[in-house]
Amino acid sequence: MKQRMFTVWIILGLVLSPLSMVFAQEERKTLKELLFEKGVLTKDEAADVQETKLSKWIDRITLSGDLRLRHESFWKDPANDRHRQRFRLRVGPEIKIQDFTVGIRLASGTGEQVSTNQSFDNLGGQKAIWIDRAYLKWQGSNTRWLTLTGGRMPNPFFTVYSTDAVWDDDFNPEGFSENFNFKLNDNLTLFLNAGQIVLDEDSSDNNDQWLFGEQIGINMAPMKDVKTTLAAAYYDFTNTSENNFGQNVCQTNTQGNTRATPCVFTTGTTSITASGVLINDYNVLDVTAQIGMKAGALPVSLMGDYVKNLADPKTPAGVDLGDTGYQVGLILGKASDPGTWELAYFYKVLETDATIADVADSDFGDGGTDRRGHIVWGAYNFTKYLQLKTKFFNTKRESETATTNKEDIDRLQVDLVMKF
Repeated sequence: MKQRMFTVWIILGLVLSPLSMVFAQEERKTLKELLFEKGVLTKDEAADVQETKLSKWIDRITLSGDLRLRHESFWKDPANDRHRQRFRLRVGPEIKIQDFTVGIRLASGTGEQVSTNQSFDNLGGQKAIWIDRAYLKWQGSNTRWLTLTGGRMPNPFFTVYSTDAVWDDDFNPEGFSENFNFKLNDNLTLFLNAGQIVLDEDSSDNNDQWLFGEQIGINMAPMKDVKTTLAAAYYDFTNTSENNFGQNVCQTNTQGNTRATPCVFTTGTTSITASGVLINDYNVLDVTAQIGMKAGALPVSLMGDYVKNLADPKTPAGVDLGDTGYQVGLILGKASDPGTWELAYFYKVLETDATIADVADSDFGDGGTDRRGHIVWGAYNFTKYLQLKTKFFNTKRESETATTNKEDIDRLQVDLVMKF
């Protein structure tokens, strides 16, 4: 009987497509009736098939995504200005299977670790879709305080907007994580996050680059309408000295970290010199604080990050390099429900070797570190799913002196985002 039912399901799949034509002609007949008339199923077997509910599987799947249309302008001094149109598409399901969750997300982009944007370019040439996330997560029904995750996953550490001093919002680390969450009372929660992240595997030696990160934090609600979070993280980037994470750094615009072994590549008739491997280690301390409150009915969020590379970075000649950074700011309002809005202002400073430039915010200046400047934005939600946002960056090179080149960059982004 089981073998026969298995055969029935195979036949069902094979006949489903041609049956659609039959349905068009015989709309009043049910699937059960058609299969019975064709002799594919007996009357009893048809009843069994009819009782199998696909909704049980469908209920386990949560599908989500978003489409963002962006106009972006750059005003660079002394380089040329630039204007471009871009889009971002992300879509994927989460599938619940008992205590496990399988997460999958596909996204547009060019394969970068910190961007899923794709420019309108190349005479309308087709654009690529990449695997943005692919992970397995476990959270026991009787151990809700523990979550284990492996794969290409969402950032496992507590982050807010100011945390992009260390982590670009589009960065999805690859490796393993453990998240602990202990509710001590109604107003106090302790959390611990740990991650073992693969940065690059070297086939030529045994000096693979990893990130081992640990974070401890507390959530508090000291009074009505006031919530605070304080977290401290230590990120140990291993074997970074004399490595470049397998990237072709001659092709990147990422600024910041002190590198060695200059290399040259050609664009058109122009030769460009870029840096090669990193010369320092990165043991990064990141302290994050957030306070959420209300001014009347208006939500207000204050937040900030302090970043320091404890590895004491130096030039090859032994001169100390910049190892500190911070970002502070506030968000008034919250653009989420229909007719809601928000305004924000942040100020950021990131010295050259405060953290790994390759995974820091890619929108601040030309991305990376060695930047200081202002960030402002405003957003408005027409519906729960449709938002218009305008964001402006005013940045300067942090290490700029009388003898270095001026590299002022202003950047404007106008985004229309539809979530689904």
